[in-house]
Amino acid sequence: MFKKFLAKLGKGAATVDLQFENRPYQIDEVIHGEVVLKGGEVDQQINQLAVKFMMTVTIQNSQSISRKVDMIPLTGSFVISKKEEKRIPFHYRIPPILPLSRGPVSYYFDTHLDIEGGVDRTDVDYVTIGASKEVQSIFNALSRLGFREKATSGKLDTYGQEFEFFSTQLLANQINELEIRFAYVETGIQVWMEVDCRSGYGEIEAKREFILTKELLENEDKLVARLEEYIVETVQQPELYRQPFSYHAYEPHHQGGIAGGIGSMVGGLAMGVLGGMVLNEMMDSFGVDEMVEDAAESIGLDEEDFDLAGMDFGDFSDDED
Repeated sequence: MFKKFLAKLGKGAATVDLQFENRPYQIDEVIHGEVVLKGGEVDQQINQLAVKFMMTVTIQNSQSISRKVDMIPLTGSFVISKKEEKRIPFHYRIPPILPLSRGPVSYYFDTHLDIEGGVDRTDVDYVTIGASKEVQSIFNALSRLGFREKATSGKLDTYGQEFEFFSTQLLANQINELEIRFAYVETGIQVWMEVDCRSGYGEIEAKREFILTKELLENEDKLVARLEEYIVETVQQPELYRQPFSYHAYEPHHQGGIAGGIGSMVGGLAMGVLGGMVLNEMMDSFGVDEMVEDAAESIGLDEEDFDLAGMDFGDFSDDED
């Protein structure tokens, strides 16, 4: 009787542990694992076992907002006996237009074991979400051209996720910043590229849109050459590329991505997860660029010391998985 009382308080109760391979995962990849349940000192009635996939976005002053991306129910009601061990398969496909793990964006699984009449047990496991093979090939090509991802890259807005780069090689003295967004389309990847070009004592923002075909994305040498061609042309004649981006003419879809058939913007699911009000609040309060630059300057680092494209985001993962 005393053991049952303690179990209700959590002492000697059943435990839960989600286990999966500890590595970064790509968009649209399936995570395979299992949930290990271990009975405690007494038999216990379990109401439900479920896993929540959670997104956390950090904003100004290190404040963070966490929202549920998905709920993965695993079992209904059952009894776990004293000292019994159960292993329940776990599979989850990562949504294709989810924002990638970057400075302000991170993810975790929250496993919840609902124990009737007792203290529920939980298990939190962080997971890193990387680019799809197609988008990663673009990141790799930019890296070969000498572009490095900025520490502030990966910010979200109502359309999706924006990635920011600075140049260490190609036209480094003429490019202040290169910003890129991606969307998946039937023929490949739609790219919206903005190049902040130095011009005299000022700056010109040149905007260019193009599609990188599936065939091109599978040939890295040709992809590098094509991107170099587009960037050089844009910098040499920025006045030819001043039209607003096409996606601004479309209302963001409430489930993420862009309406009107343009395709699904990388990071577009943030609108459905965080909601427009939260995203607008985040954009209003974002002083991250200035904060990071000031912090870097205070410890003697230059912007070039940051290279997200070359970082191993696996450091965010839980070492026990």
